[in-house]
Amino acid sequence: MSKFGFFIILLLIVGCGSPEKRNLGQQRQLSFSLDTVLVDPGDEILYLRANLGNAELSADGLFLYNYNPTDHALEKIDLDELKFVEKIPFEREGPQGTGSFNPFFLLGVDSILVAGSLKHAAIFNFKGEKLEEVKIQEVLDQSGILDGGNRFRINSVISGSENRYFGFVTDWTAKSRQLIKVDVPDRTVTELALPAFDKLEEYHVTQFSGGQVSGFLVSQIMLQTEGESIVISNNVFNELYVYLPEKDSLLVKTYESRLTPNQKTPYYPKQVESDEAMERIRATGTAEINFERLLWDKVTTRYYRFSYQADVETVEKDGWFYLSATNVRVYLTVFDKNLEMITEAIVPQLTTIPQTYFVKDGAIWIFENMEDELGFVRLSIDF
Repeated sequence: MSKFGFFIILLLIVGCGSPEKRNLGQQRQLSFSLDTVLVDPGDEILYLRANLGNAELSADGLFLYNYNPTDHALEKIDLDELKFVEKIPFEREGPQGTGSFNPFFLLGVDSILVAGSLKHAAIFNFKGEKLEEVKIQEVLDQSGILDGGNRFRINSVISGSENRYFGFVTDWTAKSRQLIKVDVPDRTVTELALPAFDKLEEYHVTQFSGGQVSGFLVSQIMLQTEGESIVISNNVFNELYVYLPEKDSLLVKTYESRLTPNQKTPYYPKQVESDEAMERIRATGTAEINFERLLWDKVTTRYYRFSYQADVETVEKDGWFYLSATNVRVYLTVFDKNLEMITEAIVPQLTTIPQTYFVKDGAIWIFENMEDELGFVRLSIDF
């Protein structure tokens, strides 16, 4: 499965539109209910500092595997029993060493791919034993796709295949992104261009300090491989790509929201020279619509997608200043298994931006840190 960790990349933008100015017309109405559950950690102190950003859900939805970088181990959580099961340790160095652990991907019920370093990517069992080295780096080097300093990161293991992966190649500025399929057994690399996403460059801001590049703000491209389709989406426009495996090609789908703007509004300048200017861009970007990745619900055979808008204020704590989202409006869009839009609604029960979430048993489970204990808010959806 693809990572469900939720990363908020705030972009350059000015406010646009009001959700109250439109109505749902004849679309099916949604209603929501919430409940909260707490995981029993036993005697363990679970690692929550990354907000479950380095965690994977098992294909059957029974277990959550959370990477603890302090102990270099996986914390196995039983989601039916809501309790900690065990800690699975791994070695960092040596013949059985994993090296850098993130990202990792569950492979069936008894093994994982650890690909923090492509050069040392390998498959391990849950005893921490290396089963097989995966020659991803060799295939990429042979293809020349990384010439000129381009970088590749695995985003997903292709379901039902062995040693075949999807990921994005980016240049050093992170502006140019291309979907790549790597077939390790056949030692082939397939490039899948995303021309409809070229306009995302309008939302790219470069920060300079002392005449040198010191940072970037870029749009987010997301890959979702669960369900009936492989989907590539972005957080700026209300559109996505669907991968067609029989043709090894991509199909663009565009949607019209009745509740929110269908895209962010380009904001310039293209470059800034101070942290303050970059923070202002982040703040204005949050006020615009932000589309998140799709979620597959195998119970209802539907896709869900959160989107949100929020105001931002500067908060001071212990002498440090940071941006805090306020007046958050969270929306949910529902698609059928063919990615046709069914309906959309604001979710009044959600007043903060969801950070890490997944679907289990027909509900969306949203991570909640409850006084340093692992909890979830579960959002049930009724038509």
